[in-house]
Amino acid sequence: MPEHLGECEGQQYVEMCGLLYRYMEGEITFADVKVHAVYKLLNLKPSGRTLMPAEEEDKWSNIYKMSELIESFFEERNGRKIMRVDYFHNPVPRFRPLWKYYYGPADAMANITFGEYLDCLRLFMEHGCSRNEKHLYLMAAILYRKAKPLPWLQKMLPGYKGDIRRKYNEHTAEEQARSAFKYCPKGFIYGVYLMFASFQKFITTAVVPWGGRNLDLSILFDESEGEFKEAVPGLGMDGVAYALAENGQLGNFDKVRNTNLWEVFMLLYHLKKNELDRKLNEKHQKS
Repeated sequence: MPEHLGECEGQQYVEMCGLLYRYMEGEITFADVKVHAVYKLLNLKPSGRTLMPAEEEDKWSNIYKMSELIESFFEERNGRKIMRVDYFHNPVPRFRPLWKYYYGPADAMANITFGEYLDCLRLFMEHGCSRNEKHLYLMAAILYRKAKPLPWLQKMLPGYKGDIRRKYNEHTAEEQARSAFKYCPKGFIYGVYLMFASFQKFITTAVVPWGGRNLDLSILFDESEGEFKEAVPGLGMDGVAYALAENGQLGNFDKVRNTNLWEVFMLLYHLKKNELDRKLNEKHQKS
């Protein structure tokens, strides 16, 4: 049995996320989640055979003992059980809502653009405020797309390292969410949300090996410096995209959005490091 959500793959992941969604919506209790999880994760099926009272008692005793193992999937926060999200791979690389497969992002979101990330991040934060189910379907439509033409031929070509998914088009994501993804089980839709949540948690503390050194990306998300307060709310990461476009190192706004996410992160790290070095030098010069 998996010890946490990050060890679940494919259908196991979808089933667990489905149970969690029902729990978060108040449809089932936490005890129900644990019992159903035992059946889903171990692929248990009711035998259909009528059991004697002693056998029935033994069965439920065993189910209860195994259900206690599901506690490792959760952590307690403000008196409520919250699913642990501490993985950065994609447990469901592809999914078929109807008759066609849709392909998701690579592990650690290695093949998504900065624009995909920005649009998902905005929906992720909006869902945290409104709990609108529409946001979940849109996130799935952004990250999961149909394959390019002749994907298997492309993959067979020597040195092929491209993205099997079609190029992201923000103008068609909403239509895709309504047409194809409305047929997906809630477990898959909520699973995409949790995968993004886990990635967001990962990058705020990630240490990335680069040229023999370890780069601490947490400096990009450190809000403890100084005592500056915004006069009005800012644009968050969308503001970063506009700033990079003004900077011109990656081109105009559209080119910034179409740049690989990790290339943008590395540039932001470089700019942030230079800023911190400058502040440190100024401090030394004044002392």
